[in-house]
Amino acid sequence: MCQYNFECKRCGIRINVKTEHQNMKDVVLDISSSCPNLDPVTQTPITLDAMHELMVPKENSEFMKLLDGHHAEGCSAYDGMIDAIGFSLGRYFEIV
Repeated sequence: MCQYNFECKRCGIRINVKTEHQNMKDVVLDISSSCPNLDPVTQTPITLDAMHELMVPKENSEFMKLLDGHHAEGCSAYDGMIDAIGFSLGRYFEIV
C-alpha cells in the first residue's frame, strides 16, 4: 500500500490517496478530501486499471468519467491521481 497526498492547485484543498494493487493490473484507490467536487470518488474505494489510466489521454480516463459533471475547470485532482497511480505502480514492481 502507498499513501500519496497533494493539494489541488486550483483551490488548495488537500487530497489524500491510499493505493493498493490487487495484481499487476488493478489498483484500488481510497480517496479522502473535503472537496465537494470529489464526492463521487470519496464515498467508496474505486478500482481502476493502472496502466490504462497512465497511458490514455485525460478524455478517455475512467477516473475522469467518474468525475463527469463534478470536476471544476483548473482542478488538479486528475493530475494528482495519475501521479499517485504511477507512484504506487512503481512501488508495486519494486516489491514484486
